[in-house]
Amino acid sequence: MSYQAYVTDTAYHYDGSYAGFLCCIFESFARREIPAAVCPPQEGQMTLFGIRQIATAPARAQRVARGLQRLGAEVRDRVATGFLAAVPGKDLRLLRFARLCFDRGPGAARMLGDADAAAAFALERAVTSEAHRYVEFLRFEERDGMLGAVIHPKHFVLPLLRGHFCSRLPDEDFLIFDATHGTALLRRSGQVQYLAMERYAPGPDEAEESWQALWKRFFRALTIEERRNERAQATHVFKRFWPDMCEMQPEAPAGGAHS
Repeated sequence: MSYQAYVTDTAYHYDGSYAGFLCCIFESFARREIPAAVCPPQEGQMTLFGIRQIATAPARAQRVARGLQRLGAEVRDRVATGFLAAVPGKDLRLLRFARLCFDRGPGAARMLGDADAAAAFALERAVTSEAHRYVEFLRFEERDGMLGAVIHPKHFVLPLLRGHFCSRLPDEDFLIFDATHGTALLRRSGQVQYLAMERYAPGPDEAEESWQALWKRFFRALTIEERRNERAQATHVFKRFWPDMCEMQPEAPAGGAHS
């Protein structure tokens, strides 16, 4: 019998963690049902369905994780990466995709004519596309003896940026602050951790501000004002990235502290 035969009118509520989500998949199999919704805390307040609270049990989460591993990297990574998307309803889409792959095998990940497979693919692509843009356009500045950067992503892309910047900057301490989700990726003395933060406001640094001023002047020196086309610029670097790029900020007024 197809996994789609078990749709219920019950919503799963869980703690929002990835382990908790894997426990939702376990519960779905244990009860032989597909829930009507899968709700992390931020989505669990408004629902017209009956509620089932799903506790996070490490042993159950590990069992599902091993099952996804057996299905192969394509399925495993699509679920894990899709989970980083900031898209309402993504949890149910990924649960249905996982059930599809467990039911039909790893080849189901390429069945993009299936609505569940297509939805999971779209979630993964949205997250990886945004992460790739930050790999290209993230701007570090040197403050307080380390490199720091602030980003405002739609999705939780820090785990996808971790490997790239740790290998690209093997001898540097750095911090990338995701202001959208209040989380920072900190690499210090070779150790990496995630920190909950409300804001990142490093102290002023004259040398850094002088380098930024030079970079802005270089950027503007290359600009042919008569051919400036902001719409064309936005097709290469989306406008929502501009506030985090120093070259897109106005120069300090002449006669300022660091002119």
